[in-house]
Amino acid sequence: MTDPGKLARQLTVSGLVIAPSRRVLLINHRKLGVWLYPGGHVEHGETPDEALLREIAEETGVAARLLGERDGALGDPAADVSVLATPYVVLCERINDRSEPHYHIDLVYLCGAAEAGPLDRFDHGGGTEAGWFSAEEAFRLRLFPSFRALLARLFADAAAWSLLAENAEPPTWRAPAHHGRDPRARP
Repeated sequence: MTDPGKLARQLTVSGLVIAPSRRVLLINHRKLGVWLYPGGHVEHGETPDEALLREIAEETGVAARLLGERDGALGDPAADVSVLATPYVVLCERINDRSEPHYHIDLVYLCGAAEAGPLDRFDHGGGTEAGWFSAEEAFRLRLFPSFRALLARLFADAAAWSLLAENAEPPTWRAPAHHGRDPRARP
């Protein structure tokens, strides 16, 4: 067995995307056989904020916005210092990849969407099924135990849901055009 201290650490981002109808956006991770939040690796040249909004749009077609704290007083445009969003939680997750076990340092953000619209369990053609779920619906899905606990915390967190009303500005990033094809249309 590989010494955990010697395993690579990779920076990832994930989004707990919530809508005013008290639903959360989840994707069916077919390789793992469980439902999770959308997310992925931070690519070279991206901030975690940019990577997260890109991943959500790529995996679900949803234009989300980051919610939560961002201490703008610490930014300094003259010195090119900007303030990024504060994660809802940070997790260190062991990934038991057969060829290369490693860890994900996962920055999990709270995000908002205008509403849990027509996405209902759409498959954007990449094999990723996605949908909006209430707490009752989500807890009937196959979930990792730690993710089930995180969702229970989220659904009980009144302050998190109140951020939707406080941060009602439009999304900060939109998915690129899909060359005349509706990304939610089945192939």
